[in-house]
Amino acid sequence: MEPTTTKPTQPLIECLHLTQWIINDFKIQFLLSERILTEIRKISCVSNWYEDPVASATYIDRVNVCFISIRQYYLDFGSLPQIGDRLYNEDTGMIVQDRSIDGGLMTITFTLSL
Repeated sequence: MEPTTTKPTQPLIECLHLTQWIINDFKIQFLLSERILTEIRKISCVSNWYEDPVASATYIDRVNVCFISIRQYYLDFGSLPQIGDRLYNEDTGMIVQDRSIDGGLMTITFTLSL
């Protein structure tokens, strides 16, 4: 099942997640690294850059591609990408900078960088 293309706008400084981003009962969420946030701040045309709807939509789309990459990796290899792995797509090319697992909340958080 492919994640839907209609995505809510989320502030980029919070965990990015969609209800469809689930692997093996774990909710997958993403944080953007300081490096990415700095790039967004530079290109944003609004003062509250972290809520810029254009940047939010763009990066949520890029993160969705990363989720699809993670899901496919899990389906093919039975494990999740590790720190340092590149979630490659011609348009995204983001790298896993950090990964944390919360068994109590059943969440896995990937911090992405360029």
